[in-house]
Amino acid sequence: MNYIDHDLTGFVNFPHPSTKSIKPVDSGLTHVYLISFDDNYDQMTQEIKQVGNFCGDDVSPKQYKPFNNSLEETIENLKNTKVISKEFYFGDSDKFKVISSILIGWSKYSYEHIDKIDPWCCTFRDLSQEGRKMYYSMKKLHNDSEIRILTFNNIK
Repeated sequence: MNYIDHDLTGFVNFPHPSTKSIKPVDSGLTHVYLISFDDNYDQMTQEIKQVGNFCGDDVSPKQYKPFNNSLEETIENLKNTKVISKEFYFGDSDKFKVISSILIGWSKYSYEHIDKIDPWCCTFRDLSQEGRKMYYSMKKLHNDSEIRILTFNNIK
């Protein structure tokens, strides 16, 4: 698969290289998935295999809060913090079963916030107009299921 310098998929607005608060990092690719799942649905047919680092989803709260901590305390807290959304999706496995999944965006860069420790994670606001239409179409198609946007980075 050939990747372009900046995302042109039409569904995700990745951070522009000139954005001052987020920087592109040449440490691997970023993939953004739109997924549908239901805890009560026994016939889940697709699997998403975790590749690279799971950055999070568009709904789960972010866990990193280094308020007034020293660098050493912040690093120690990060080592001891469990990412709730990762446990929720993947559990002890590196696979997550879903009803439906679509790779809606990819970039040859990973993205990091300049002023935060956590990596950039795609949210509904980062979707283009076409991406939002896709999101609502997925919601209409799977109206009883959860719809989430998952972001993976540092994919080799």
